[in-house]
Amino acid sequence: MTTTLHYPYLRLPIDADQGFPQAVRISLGERIYVLSMYVNVTDEALLREPDPLQLPRAGAFLALEVSTEEAEGTRILFRRKLVPDLEYFADELALVFTELAVHPRNLNGTGAYDSSVVGGVALRWAS
Repeated sequence: MTTTLHYPYLRLPIDADQGFPQAVRISLGERIYVLSMYVNVTDEALLREPDPLQLPRAGAFLALEVSTEEAEGTRILFRRKLVPDLEYFADELALVFTELAVHPRNLNGTGAYDSSVVGGVALRWAS
C-alpha cells in the first residue's frame, strides 16, 4: 500500500529502546506538545512472543495521546489507537506512523530488542 502524504513531516524523537509507556515533548510552531504512547495488550500469550509485536494486531495495539499546555491547563487534542501509514489530524498537527513494532520486553522496560516505532509530525496551519 502506498500512502500519499499531504504534509512535509518531521521525524518524531521516539526511542523505542526506552520502552513503553513513553512520552516525547516537542516544540512546533508556537506551542509545546506532549505525545504520550502506550501499548495495550489484552492477550497475555503475546507477552511470551520472542519477536517484536507488529501493531495493531488481535490482542494488542499502540495508543497515542497528544496534549498541549494552555492558560486554562492541559488540553488533550487527540487520543487514538494507531494504524501504520494512516494520516491523523489533531487540530493544527498532522501525524503519521510508518512502523509500529514493540517487543514485549520493551513494555515497562528498556533495552535493545528490535522494537521500532517511527512517526512524523507536521503543522497543518500556524498555531
